[in-house]
Amino acid sequence: MITHQVQVRWPDIDALGHVNHSTVLTYLEVGRDAVLTACGIEPRESVVRHCSIDYVGELRPQGPQVEYRLDAVEPGRTSLRIEERLMHAGETAVSSTFVLVMWDANRRAARELTLDERRHLLALGKDL
Repeated sequence: MITHQVQVRWPDIDALGHVNHSTVLTYLEVGRDAVLTACGIEPRESVVRHCSIDYVGELRPQGPQVEYRLDAVEPGRTSLRIEERLMHAGETAVSSTFVLVMWDANRRAARELTLDERRHLLALGKDL
C-alpha cells in the first residue's frame, strides 16, 4: 500500500464538518502528484482524461491531515489508469478512478510513457 498525508486547510471544510466535495478533487490530485513525482513524472506531464469519484462515507478530518491511498496503477502506451482512495478513521470515505494521458506541453499533444516511467510505474504496482 502506498500512502500520502494531505494537509487539511480550514476553508476545505463545509458547515457540516465534511471536506467539501470539490476539495476532494484537490486532495486526490495532491496525493497522486506526490506518488507520480516519486516515479519521475512531474504534475505538468499528464492531463486528466477521465475521472470517476464515489463518495462512500463521510470525510471528516480528525486532525490536520487526510490519508490518500494508491490502490492500483496500470500503465498503457500513452496513458495510465489509477485507482485511489481518501480515508477517514481507517475506512474508505472516497474511492476514485482516474485515467491520465501523458502530455508533451511543447507539442500540446499526448506522448508515450518513457521506458523509465513505465519501469517505475510497474515497480510501484508491484508494491501495492
